[in-house]
Amino acid sequence: MSKYGQEVEEPFARGGLVVLDVRDYDGRAVTSISPDEARLLGLRLIKLADEAEAQEW
Repeated sequence: MSKYGQEVEEPFARGGLVVLDVRDYDGRAVTSISPDEARLLGLRLIKLADEAEAQEW
């Protein structure tokens, strides 16, 4: 298991893009996003993590 979760592989940079690799029971999803999109995704994930923590009982 990676530090990002059981099915989430370590993201990496290739050809000026950020590559995300997620595996599940049905297969694998790989996508490439721009550096700016990766930054926005990172900020959104931080915000969602804060919201999820606030919802814990």
